Amino acid sequence: MSISINPFVTTNAYGTFSTQSDGYVQGEFLDDPAIRFQLAGGPLATAETLPMWGGVAISETTDNSGTIGLGGAIARASAEANLTGFSVFSQAYAWVQTPQSPVPLAANGQTIPFFRLGSNARIPVACDATLAASLASGLINQQVAWDFTNQVLIAYTTGTALPVKVVDVQIGNSKIVAYDPVTGFATWTNTGSVAVIQI
Repeated sequence: MSISINPFVTTNAYGTFSTQSDGYVQGEFLDDPAIRFQLAGGPLATAETLPMWGGVAISETTDNSGTIGLGGAIARASAEANLTGFSVFSQAYAWVQTPQSPVPLAANGQTIPFFRLGSNARIPVACDATLAASLASGLINQQVAWDFTNQVLIAYTTGTALPVKVVDVQIGNSKIVAYDPVTGFATWTNTGSVAVIQI
């Protein structure tokens, strides 16, 4: 007696990131020994009404807290004019996770790790699925824009393009953040599209 098996029929559970699957996690800095020392941090501004997570466009003010070393206040950027960098999950040790809200979140006053524009950090960010498909196999200097309301990379139309390079795209198998403003919970969407931007 023998048992037949065809190993090529075996598949991986969708979104599990096994060695045969490609995928990114939104807001998780891609490790680079030349860039990692440019990771900065500052407290989430008291005026912010939403919690912070990785992969969000931020603006940074100068430190006027009177306490040296905390860094300037971090808030969500509202336009290209006040965009100074992107938040990341890297070294966000004290952020809050719960069974109902598994995405790490930071509240007012908690430290927000981030990279400034010009740091050359590579950060996966949520990307419009249609845009991701059009970016695939394209030049890294394609013009793109940022949706400051939904915190997602979108197609460039007019105005100022986002000052980034798109160095990789992953369609449909990456973890992106889904925030529910009613419950305040943030969950992972395992079938999201992501663009890796070099800022």
